[in-house]
Amino acid sequence: MENNNVFTDRDVTEHTASMWKYNPVPDSPEPHAEAVCGEISGNAADIFAASVRGKKHKHDGSNRDDSYAFSIFDDWALTSVSDGAGSKIFSRIGSEAACEAAIKYLSIQLSALKNRMPEYMTFLGSPLDSKNFGKACSEIAAILRGSCIEAFTAVENAFEKRKTYPEFIEAAGREPDLKDFSCTLLTAVTAPVETENGTDIFTAAIQIGDGMIAAVDENAPFESALAILGTAYGGNFAGETEFIISDNIRSDESLMARTKVRRGKMSHLLLMTDGVADDYYPNDPQLLRTFIDLRLNGIIPINDADSRESAAKNIPLPAAYPWVNDSDVKYALQYAKNIISANDMTLGQLWDNKALQKKASLAAHGIVHEKERAEMLKVWLDNYVERGSFDDRTLLAVNVKRSLISEESYEQDR
Repeated sequence: MENNNVFTDRDVTEHTASMWKYNPVPDSPEPHAEAVCGEISGNAADIFAASVRGKKHKHDGSNRDDSYAFSIFDDWALTSVSDGAGSKIFSRIGSEAACEAAIKYLSIQLSALKNRMPEYMTFLGSPLDSKNFGKACSEIAAILRGSCIEAFTAVENAFEKRKTYPEFIEAAGREPDLKDFSCTLLTAVTAPVETENGTDIFTAAIQIGDGMIAAVDENAPFESALAILGTAYGGNFAGETEFIISDNIRSDESLMARTKVRRGKMSHLLLMTDGVADDYYPNDPQLLRTFIDLRLNGIIPINDADSRESAAKNIPLPAAYPWVNDSDVKYALQYAKNIISANDMTLGQLWDNKALQKKASLAAHGIVHEKERAEMLKVWLDNYVERGSFDDRTLLAVNVKRSLISEESYEQDR
């Protein structure tokens, strides 16, 4: 007998959204807040980020384990995110220690590099095959690798400091182990550099464990708009990942293999834990869908200059699901996948139709959840619904100043 009951993703998510229960952050040593967000503005770029407790953590009454940290040094945006291992009781402390240590180390070492090699920014804008570029690039990559070693030391110190504390022994039911503080680490530094052809963006990134780092060029066509700058190395079994405390991670050779360098056009740099990255898989090209979702929901602006073509398309209404924290509250959000489905189009076609994105956005429907970008990002992370998604979500974005990426310069380059 033929079964005509075919359920769409939206049918399933509408059904399961109300099944999640909420339990508060537990009474535990050094608990993480339910959600955090923040932002900072510099001369060359703005940075904003948010981290929210995943549905499963809320359902189980366990801590948020993700962390992030960021800073600005001169024109450099310094960024880091970390996912604490969900099965490890104090991983939230490890992830926080790792991020903070990495950013502090990057600031100190870039300042030292500026003193001993004052021309290093000029070198980074030299021809890619030049000795000067190679010299400065090697210095930045070495600093990035050093930040990982510093992060490991910070995690180890966090463990050593707490391993005899009664509250930690009681929470674990035994004396804590270093593995209880296991976490991933994704770190990147980015800054504009002047080349013979104008301004480019130099980025160096390093990734230990899952999650993703990506450069996005909002002015480029779909085929060239995304560059993946990380590799999610796994363990020996499905679902496993690497952690910064692993012995095989800390060799310079191992860290070199995990370091990526890029110079070119870029409007945004995105760092995320697997709670976001896994929802947009395969990351190439689906992270461009992430970017469109950020636009649709008011987190990244859709500028008037982007709207050049007809927007006479089908516009789905924003979707609203019960908030896990309070089922009586619903936040309306817009989804790129719903626009794609309603118009029988591809992701690439939606990417290139910014007028349609603008017409379908929350703002076009008269909906504004928050005024600050970081707060808007927190709302979106905490409420977007994706089938099979339940982990902590952390996303950090670097927004390069538009004056450095004028569309006129793009037209000249093409």
